[in-house]
Amino acid sequence: MNQTPLELMEGLYCFPDACNVYVLRRGDCALAIDFGSGQWMDRLPAIGVKRLEHVILTHHHADQCAGLEGRDDWPFAIHAPNGERPFLSPEGIEAIRKRRLAANPFPPSYSLLDRGLTNVQYDLGPGSRELFWGPTRVRFIATPGHGPNALSAILDWQGKQIVFCGDAAHAGATVWRPYCLEWHHSHADGPLAAWEGVRNLASIAIDLLCPSHGPVVADHPRKMLAELAKKLMNLYEAKGNICPGEPDRYIPVETITPQIKKVLPSLYQYGMNGYLLLSKSGEGLVVDPQRNAHQWLEDLLDRLGRPRVTAAIASHYHCDHTDGFLLLKERGGARICLHPWLGEVLEDRRRYDLIWPPDIDVHADEILPERGEWRWNEYVFQVAPFPGQTRWHAAYQTTIDGQKVFFGGDSFQPCSRWNGTGGFCSINDSRFRDGYVSSAQLVLDWKPDLLCNGHGTVFRFRPSQFRKIQKWALKAEKAVLDLCPTGDLEKDYYIHHPGAPAPHPSRRDNKG
Repeated sequence: MNQTPLELMEGLYCFPDACNVYVLRRGDCALAIDFGSGQWMDRLPAIGVKRLEHVILTHHHADQCAGLEGRDDWPFAIHAPNGERPFLSPEGIEAIRKRRLAANPFPPSYSLLDRGLTNVQYDLGPGSRELFWGPTRVRFIATPGHGPNALSAILDWQGKQIVFCGDAAHAGATVWRPYCLEWHHSHADGPLAAWEGVRNLASIAIDLLCPSHGPVVADHPRKMLAELAKKLMNLYEAKGNICPGEPDRYIPVETITPQIKKVLPSLYQYGMNGYLLLSKSGEGLVVDPQRNAHQWLEDLLDRLGRPRVTAAIASHYHCDHTDGFLLLKERGGARICLHPWLGEVLEDRRRYDLIWPPDIDVHADEILPERGEWRWNEYVFQVAPFPGQTRWHAAYQTTIDGQKVFFGGDSFQPCSRWNGTGGFCSINDSRFRDGYVSSAQLVLDWKPDLLCNGHGTVFRFRPSQFRKIQKWALKAEKAVLDLCPTGDLEKDYYIHHPGAPAPHPSRRDNKG
């Protein structure tokens, strides 16, 4: 790594490292903004620095501070934003890892340190939480995005007002690793918080904007930030409704109990996600088995005279659609029948480090065709990939009691449920053209009468809903792409899970 510093102005240097490390020199003393790997410290004597006195961290990500790990006796003060202790301290990092291991929640951070830091002063924040270094007053403004507590530092230097913005902004009105703005897969709190921070940053005087990655911005930085704020708002809006103005089109169902609904004479919905399909043979098939809904399935089976569940399928790998498989197999001998994309994930749930897998591996008794037909008793199912909320999603359609019924999981919902979808995010490998657009087209091609999707949504098909979804998906793709520094979603946005198949070259989500 080239550690040759770039002198931005007298006494202000930028060291290229895991992130840009900015060093201010006064006499033979210095203050640093962020730390990176720490290799740059060997070059301090070359710029006349004998003593580093302070290190200011803009946020907790590992590329900002990994070089600080392993010592608790640094000869300088380490300062971090108030609120970053749970993400920087050893005990905080351990708690996050245990929580994720136990519950597989959406990651609270995309870039944690391995062990954490000690002897950090969590004393930085907007308003009066300032830092004084000799005559220099370092001020702070909240610029969340790469975490909820991220800050930008502001100080006066050589008659100029300098802003060190961390990863709040990147040259070209973009954001380094824009997936870090996704604090949840369906909520837009991250982009909204980032928009507010960048908007506030754009309102102050800036002579030189110094981001954690990429070049410094000296040419109209406030104009660039204003443009970035607009792009962030576009992302916020893309996280909004995917089929605005569409009626929900829920169908009337018969309530057996609060947790059991009769959809059709041969089809029941139970719990949050499960469906039970009855065969003339007296057997049952379960779609999307969830463990904590098994009691309601047992109640339903009792009411129906105990038909034997002989098969189970799932729309996608998330635990609330798959963690009941083993109960069905152990208690009734049901065959686990998986779409190959789901089988790929579920047979080794830790292979790709995905969110919300079941807490135990699931092995298929039968692998369904990737695209084609599959028969269970008298029912012939159409089967196809159905990427959207996750890449690892599948769809099934068959005729039940004279109705073409589509089982599609969480990608598409009625308009008033969440935002019409289970949400998109990089860590789920959600796709746009080769995901939401193609999956909406599948629904348009199959023309179901009813959609029996996740979370109890049973509604009628109307082409207008899915045509709106296709238009939305292209806008959402552009909103994400506009924030990518290289203009390439694969390089900047998607988190490439180890071992995961790469997208087909002819179908990459990109400018064209």
